[in-house]
Amino acid sequence: MNQSNPKITAEALREEIDLEISGLGGAMMGIADSYMELAYGAGKGFGVHAQYRASNLHTGKPQMELAVELAAWSAEISAKAAALDAKRKMLKRLEAEGRD
Repeated sequence: MNQSNPKITAEALREEIDLEISGLGGAMMGIADSYMELAYGAGKGFGVHAQYRASNLHTGKPQMELAVELAAWSAEISAKAAALDAKRKMLKRLEAEGRD
């Protein structure tokens, strides 16, 4: 969303924030499951998480590549969280201006 757009309303921004919270929450749950698989083979163990279960710490298989992959995913989540924080700050400003 363009922060300089004078037509942006708090209501529209709230809708965007709600969608982003849903997506961010899903990403956080997904990465948590992947870490559980990589650590103990104790996550859901299917789809994208299957590779982590098959290579968990107890198998003795190399871990670095998967750990780096998860770190990159974590960086993406952090960037999305920062964008969400910026939108929340903008929402507070719009509400203070009475642009509901």
